[in-house]
Amino acid sequence: MIELVPGRWAGFGIAGNFAGHLEQAGEVKDFAVLKNTGEGPKGMFPYHLSIEGHFLSIDPMSSSSLALPEGAQVQGEPEVALACELTYSSDGSVKMDPVAFAAFDDASIRREGAPKISVKKNWGPGSKGLSTRWIPIPGGVVPGCALDGYRIASFLGRDGSWQAYGIDSPVAGYTLYGPALVEWIEQKLSSQADQGPLEDLPDLLKKAGRPELAVITIGATRYTKLGETTFLQPGDSFAVAVYDPRVVDASDLPALCGKGESTTGLSLLVRKAHRV
Repeated sequence: MIELVPGRWAGFGIAGNFAGHLEQAGEVKDFAVLKNTGEGPKGMFPYHLSIEGHFLSIDPMSSSSLALPEGAQVQGEPEVALACELTYSSDGSVKMDPVAFAAFDDASIRREGAPKISVKKNWGPGSKGLSTRWIPIPGGVVPGCALDGYRIASFLGRDGSWQAYGIDSPVAGYTLYGPALVEWIEQKLSSQADQGPLEDLPDLLKKAGRPELAVITIGATRYTKLGETTFLQPGDSFAVAVYDPRVVDASDLPALCGKGESTTGLSLLVRKAHRV
């Protein structure tokens, strides 16, 4: 069981770790000022840090509620979240040890030209969605770990039916995955500077008291046509399923979303959207 102790955990996401998502989300321009990003993820962003007086200090997590700000266009973002233990060295480097994974919704306000990614990520309680079902990964994200065989699917619940919102995708299909992903995250937490839409992560971690746990979301999948063109509305339900196809049949996922219950081989998140 992963416990998010107030004041002792941090939330970070990765931008651009699934080919084509940034283009669909209309966010490619936001990263045009960055240098030497190449292919793959563009950087990391914070969505929660316990820094007194900072807007990110508000805990955005909910396993059932999805808050929609008045006048904002919000899309769900189906992802895998890693619960990671963090350790800090005297030379400023940060090491991470992934211990479990779960379904996550990195719901985002579509706002072109925002100064930082984080301002589109945390607008208060219910901004972010996290399943209560964590699945352990003993030994971390290494070749042959449990996470390798899982897939990510997402669904919009509207008018009594569940329709595919994101393209059902293998977790191993992330651009960066496995040991290479862990190494990249460690490098960003240790050295990412303030540039364009990105922020100085070492400085933020220091201001947050160097939390020992982080919930790191490793990138949103591509949308279906429905997901690409449909913003969430009050009364909608949004579901993210991280599932093992050897145990859970994909055709059963809409019914499982209706029940809202995780089961063996499934970390399920279902949130009801409401206006705030």
